[in-house]
Amino acid sequence: MFDFLKEALHAPLRVGAVAPSSPRLAEMMARRAVADRPRQILEVGAGDGAITKALLAARSPETHLLICERSETFRPALEQLLAQETNVTLLIGDVQGLSDSWSGKIDIIVSGLPFTSFPAALRHDLLAQFQTLLRPGGHFIAFQYTRFQFKMFRDYFQEHSYSHTLYNLPPAYVFEGVQQEEMNHAYALDR
Repeated sequence: MFDFLKEALHAPLRVGAVAPSSPRLAEMMARRAVADRPRQILEVGAGDGAITKALLAARSPETHLLICERSETFRPALEQLLAQETNVTLLIGDVQGLSDSWSGKIDIIVSGLPFTSFPAALRHDLLAQFQTLLRPGGHFIAFQYTRFQFKMFRDYFQEHSYSHTLYNLPPAYVFEGVQQEEMNHAYALDR
C-alpha cells in the first residue's frame, strides 16, 4: 500500500486513487474475466497487483496472463507476486508499446486505468488500441469511480453489463463491453 500511496502522490494523473483495489472489487472483476475460460487475458494498469492476485487465483492453468503496468514503482511488488507463477508475462511499460503480434489475440482486457484522469485524445487512443488487441467477441472489463466514462466505452464496445461495489475506497463501477464482430474504428479516426 505504501508504494501505491507514493505513486499516487508522485503521479496522481496516472494512478487515479490513493488506495489499491479492494478484494471485493478484484474478485468481481476476476470472476467476470474468467467466466468463459479465456486463453489470453491482458491486465492493464496492474498497480501493486490487487486485481492480478484475483486473476491468478481464478484463472485456469491454461490461461495466459499478460500483465502491463507503466510505473516502475510497482515492478518489485509485481515481480514478487508473479515469481512462482507460470504462463504469465509481465510488461513494465506503456500498453501502447505492445507489439502488433498481440493484435486480435486477446480474449479479455481487464483495465484498472484511471480514464477520467487522462486527456480525451489518450482515452480514445487507448480504447482504439484495445479494439485492435481484442479478438472479435472478446470482452473489455474496466472499473471506474464514476460512470462518466461509460458513454465513451460504449462508443467502442457493445455494452454487456455494468455493476458496482460499495466495498472499495472509493466505491467503484465495473463496465463490461464486448468487441463487435466487425470493429468500427471510424469513431477514433473522426475525432
